[in-house]
Amino acid sequence: MNSHFVQGYIREFQRDDIYDIMDIARNSFSEYYSSSLIMDLYSAWPQAFRVYVLNESVQGFVIGARNHEGEARILLLAVRSELRSQGIGKSLMENFINFAIQNHLMSIRLEVKVDNEPAIAFYRRFGFVITSRIKGYYSDSSDAFTMWKII
Repeated sequence: MNSHFVQGYIREFQRDDIYDIMDIARNSFSEYYSSSLIMDLYSAWPQAFRVYVLNESVQGFVIGARNHEGEARILLLAVRSELRSQGIGKSLMENFINFAIQNHLMSIRLEVKVDNEPAIAFYRRFGFVITSRIKGYYSDSSDAFTMWKII
């Protein structure tokens, strides 16, 4: 595990970022996310789509949604595989949690594949707890854990 941290910055998504987002998503998730779906998610809550920029290109992102009054949802969070464990995901998560707090939300929810142990451990470090299991949640029929955090 690489212990040094990279220095970049977080900003809101811009439409030209879609190519980097699609590349990261393709290499990070077993699910397929079309660019039109990504843009629909952006349209739903533009301020909750944050990107991590390093060397003038997007290296990671988080997309959030507002479920109902008081709750945010992390829909997607990913970092380029070669830059994982260098603080980018941590920066994105801290930024999203702070954003949710600033928007007077009370909790954050997400779904994660039950066998994605690194992601589950990552979310636990931020105080997320597993609250339920959803059978057949993903397109390959694998299950998801719902994880939840009070903020």
